[in-house]
Amino acid sequence: MMKLLLVEDERLTREGIRNDIAWERLGIMEVMEATDGVHALSITEQFCPDIVLTDIRMPRMDGVGLATELRRNNPRCKIIFMSGYADKEYLKAAISLKAVSYVEKPIDIDELREALESAAILCAEERRHLEREAAAKETMEASRELVKQEIALRLIGDAYEGTLLNSRLEIAEFPLSLAAPCVTVLLKIVAPQPSPNHIIAIVETCISTSGLRYLFAAKNELHSVLHLFGSERAPLDPFVLRNVCHCLSSELNGHYDRYSITAGDIVDGYVLLIQSYTSAVVRMQEAFYRPPCSIATSDYPVAPPSESDNDAKRQVVKEMHEALRNERFAELEALIRRLTDFLRQRPDELVSATKEIFYRFMLEMDGFANQRGIALFPLSAETDQPWELLLQCHYLEDAEDAVLLKMRQLMEAVTSEGKGGMASRIMKYIHEHYADESLSVGEISERMEMTSSHLIAVFKESTGTTIKQYLMEYRVEKAKQLLTGDRLKIFDVASQVGYKDGEYFAKIFRKFTGLTPSAYRERFRL
Repeated sequence: MMKLLLVEDERLTREGIRNDIAWERLGIMEVMEATDGVHALSITEQFCPDIVLTDIRMPRMDGVGLATELRRNNPRCKIIFMSGYADKEYLKAAISLKAVSYVEKPIDIDELREALESAAILCAEERRHLEREAAAKETMEASRELVKQEIALRLIGDAYEGTLLNSRLEIAEFPLSLAAPCVTVLLKIVAPQPSPNHIIAIVETCISTSGLRYLFAAKNELHSVLHLFGSERAPLDPFVLRNVCHCLSSELNGHYDRYSITAGDIVDGYVLLIQSYTSAVVRMQEAFYRPPCSIATSDYPVAPPSESDNDAKRQVVKEMHEALRNERFAELEALIRRLTDFLRQRPDELVSATKEIFYRFMLEMDGFANQRGIALFPLSAETDQPWELLLQCHYLEDAEDAVLLKMRQLMEAVTSEGKGGMASRIMKYIHEHYADESLSVGEISERMEMTSSHLIAVFKESTGTTIKQYLMEYRVEKAKQLLTGDRLKIFDVASQVGYKDGEYFAKIFRKFTGLTPSAYRERFRL
């Protein structure tokens, strides 16, 4: 039976999480709630949680401060952070505090459930492990190299007992000095999929002449961890570290097309190795913004983002939307490349935040395509195809290529000859003139140089809907966007989307949304 403490200052968020998770299926039988870090600490005086699910930004004491205190009193507690803020410092804090997961807001309940499942599995595994240790039933059947791999992962993993680590070091015949310099190197090999034995052979080749001692382990299918340990006979300094990393790169080049190598800061003693690992992880995150086969052994100087930088990025994205709406695909391609160049200068941006920018634009392209009867993504797919596509992107250039590929597919479909192209022109004209109250089929047919009857037939055959219906739906969608703010009165919203009669606008809006404009605005506020 496991216990969980939910720490969140927003009542609706707490209630939503409490109601949407089947706790007993995860083996969690007791759930307590706290409104901030101070409240949570007072609860833990009587309630010892196995898992803590906490927001980061809260009054009185934030999630990072709470986790720091919990680590002192309950080091085995599994911590899951929730935050709506894409901040590099929070990522560092989560890693240094050995959080098992970092869930971004708004909360995706499936993602949260997976994080909780992972934490519950970790708790169950740790309990079984401790029971075996306490009963002295554990036997060491693994080979010395497997034990070394276990040690390599324990040094950067969850809280470990010094006695347990020392016993593993004795079995592996790998003594560690408390003061010897050491560093963590991360290897990410994307393609082709590496053989662990081959990577170990490369590591052996590059370290054999240095005299350094090392521990190596595969962390997952893509990432491997290499810890280097210096001594009086084999000093470890930045020069030696760079030589090792460049040797690894040289050896990898002959076999692998896409990889990244990052090194953390050199620290004194393996107890501080988690700090080196943290800095290596941050640099690996920044490697997303560099070309494949790059090496990073120190921080690149990056100026802090300014408001003008953010304004420039928003302006590029806005111009992309405008170019798409008006089917200026050559201009759109140039803008996508410009956005990529801009993002490349901000390697401190979280990868998830950058992918989110491309994801939202892919969704817009998909919506643009659907309105024209174009299937940009497989209609039968059960998964979120745009996001799945971006998940496979390990570098910024991959994300750029993915968006450009879909843009070119869209361009070819839109510019192809036939009725679909005519329907696209009609939609474009509606998008540009929907705010004109007098916009009519007659005006559009005159501009398209077609009879009204033929215009109606072509549009209906291509889209499955009428021009009048499409115009009303488009006006309602634009009204919904305007209603998300408080600046405009309902009458002004109606006027801006082509309705001078406020009552008629409200009638049309309710027909399509089931809500009055005022009710829709109130619901959006909630």
